[in-house]
Amino acid sequence: IPNFLIHEHHTYAIKDWNRELCLQDPQPVDGFFQVSEVPGLGIELNDAVVKRSPHVTIK
Repeated sequence: IPNFLIHEHHTYAIKDWNRELCLQDPQPVDGFFQVSEVPGLGIELNDAVVKRSPHVTIK
């Protein structure tokens, strides 16, 4: 990506409870991320995990 210089990878990204949230699990290898061919962000939420998570409604 021509104008992309740095991306912070927070330690929460490697926690099991966070990694199961999406069907894809992009993790850096040797300091680099593999760019996905999937449209958009390249990740899809795991509906089963979302359904069992606490829900908050803001009015």
